[in-house]
Amino acid sequence: MVRAVTLLAVAGILLTFFLLAQWPARSEDGGQAAIPVSASGALDGLSFEGMFGPSGGSSDRADVLYFNDGYFWSKNCVPCGFLPGPYRSRETDEGIRFEGVLESPDRGRFRYTGLVKNGKVYAQINWRKERWYWTIDKDFRFEGARAESSASVSAKSVMLVALAVKPEADTCRP
Repeated sequence: MVRAVTLLAVAGILLTFFLLAQWPARSEDGGQAAIPVSASGALDGLSFEGMFGPSGGSSDRADVLYFNDGYFWSKNCVPCGFLPGPYRSRETDEGIRFEGVLESPDRGRFRYTGLVKNGKVYAQINWRKERWYWTIDKDFRFEGARAESSASVSAKSVMLVALAVKPEADTCRP
């Protein structure tokens, strides 16, 4: 049983990496994105502690965004089955702009667009979950400051955790 689960997890990881490699960078209008995809990003090794909440509402949930190995993830999203997603970044006069997507096989996707400036991060997040009878489409935001963390976590190890979790419905709601 354990061996079968391990083989399924490895197959899932390989499939995920294959699909991510095939994922074209697109802008919101469907054209090629101006932000190039790379194996590493300008934000690798950084993490940001802050608050998450609905756009236009109060941010009431603490969260942490991590960037490493060209991927990013949310501390709150991993236990709910959202895989680390590749991010794209570019330096501008305003700071470092980034975008990326966190996806879960059964909970939808979070699309992040943000700015890192003077040690702070400002991100807009869209959660979309398509169902056969309706689609959830909600906007959120995250604001935080650079965290002083000494440990670097690899995106691969976080992906293994996200693939192995069995999320509970009550704890995994944005």
